[in-house]
Amino acid sequence: MEAVKKFISNLAERFRKENDLSDITWAMCQASTNFKKTFISFFFPELKNESLLDIVDIQREIAENDSRPDFIFECDGKKYLIENKIWDNNHHFEQYNKTYSIPAKQLGYITAYPMHKDGFNVYTWRDMFKYLKDNLPLEEAALWNGYLDYIQQVCNIFYTEKPMNLDGMFSLFTFFNSLDKIFEISEKDYHSTLYPGFQRGGNDKSSPHTGAMGKYFEVEIKAYSTEKIRGWMGVYFKYEHPEICLCFYSSKDWGKPVYDYFTKNKELVGGDFYNGPYEEDGAIWFSFSKADEFNKLQDVDKQIELLGAFFREIIDIVCKKISR
Repeated sequence: MEAVKKFISNLAERFRKENDLSDITWAMCQASTNFKKTFISFFFPELKNESLLDIVDIQREIAENDSRPDFIFECDGKKYLIENKIWDNNHHFEQYNKTYSIPAKQLGYITAYPMHKDGFNVYTWRDMFKYLKDNLPLEEAALWNGYLDYIQQVCNIFYTEKPMNLDGMFSLFTFFNSLDKIFEISEKDYHSTLYPGFQRGGNDKSSPHTGAMGKYFEVEIKAYSTEKIRGWMGVYFKYEHPEICLCFYSSKDWGKPVYDYFTKNKELVGGDFYNGPYEEDGAIWFSFSKADEFNKLQDVDKQIELLGAFFREIIDIVCKKISR
């Protein structure tokens, strides 16, 4: 059953558009009567007749005149519409009411961002996420959890039940400011340093993705050429257990030589301080494998030494491989 969850969740890698989201939601309704009834009752809580919802046939994009809502169905002789928006701001409230001769309460509307429209009920995909999570049936847990992962990624939903602890934020500040020292290395084969191309501060480009913080570095490999290779090292704190990573992007003037080598040569699988390398989002990634040991250390200097060993091990391997 875990494969079912992973399959649906991974659809977010390729199917991220509004039509994709509607198609996959429609497929969920076709696959699970429980899901279909829960999906409908989210928008229309007055539809409580279980036997009627059992036979409801939800259809996709049935056009009438100049209107084509994402979902349309009939229940107890009445027509209902559901319109899905992720980030699109082109709305059709009155148009749908007029075309299908329905009152506002028979139009369900959902967006990825909060919005208000007088006379209509507009929900967010985060609202839907929580409603499905609260009504998840144990017998279909893998299927529903896969869908929840899917909409969480596509709609950029942040959801947690864990309370915040401000004390931990100083650790992130300490990590961020320790990177300068970690990057400053001068060896016979290479020299590495903080990349000065981005200013540090409130407006710096300190991470390649949302939910991450780090800094860019550059490496001059003496046996390779005068061209410098640039990468990023930081921490993903969007996970319950934050993950420290280092990456080289495929872009020219950045990490293209490293990316090209490791995507063509798969002989390396992990080291003393890292897991990887692996390709994702147009970059080659290495993840820090000593998190447990790192967290147990009570000496910040020794923690920095461990992070430095992680950085050095990867740079040493990069120097050996692309200098051939």
